[in-house]
Amino acid sequence: MFKLFKFQGNKLPINSIIFIIIFLIYPLFSYPHANHYNKFKTIEMDVLRNGKKIGHNRYSFQNQNNLLIVKNEISFATKLIGINLLDVNGSSTETYENGKLIKFKSDTIQNKKKKYNELILDENKKTFKINGSSFNGNVTSNAIVGNWWNHNILQSKIIVSPLSGSLKFQEVYFVSKEILKIDSDEYNVSKFKIIMKKNINEKKKEEFNVWLDEKSKIILKVSYSKFGDWEYIVKKIEKFN
Repeated sequence: MFKLFKFQGNKLPINSIIFIIIFLIYPLFSYPHANHYNKFKTIEMDVLRNGKKIGHNRYSFQNQNNLLIVKNEISFATKLIGINLLDVNGSSTETYENGKLIKFKSDTIQNKKKKYNELILDENKKTFKINGSSFNGNVTSNAIVGNWWNHNILQSKIIVSPLSGSLKFQEVYFVSKEILKIDSDEYNVSKFKIIMKKNINEKKKEEFNVWLDEKSKIILKVSYSKFGDWEYIVKKIEKFN
């Protein structure tokens, strides 16, 4: 596997050599964020656990002059041995100005507990100010809110939880070129592996597999294992006429 990012201390300095390699090998990341997603109207994903659909994740896109507004609705519930394992219902709004995230707000009920995250860009300090149910403080504006519609999640070293504002550090690996079949359709994709940790030196980690469509540059599928095998799979994409 080809490593795109490597943890390098708590400040996570940018390694310019790695970025040059990425832009040479993966030019799909080189175009402006808003210029790509402003042609999409909705992206809908099914949420599955152990091969069974348990909910959905729906993203809608609105263009207002130089603003891109992304709204998300998520709802799923699953049980383990007859007991509620995870019950999530939430919504969020991301606002981008000229392709740059300027604010984010979410409200979620998870297992009857309220979670929230409000993020605002401080352009002078080049940081995000986060007021979340799990974290309050500042983080570099290079961080990415961890929603699966955004392929830039594969570029960032710091991920902000859309539910609670908590921070995670990640390594991203390129795995292979593949053909991904969803229902009767086949897609040429690039497969990546993401390794996330709450702290850089922590041994405990979470691993995600991500399949990125080479044509549309949309993340078509995500899988991981935690109390079962989970999948997020794109089922419908709408574009503006």
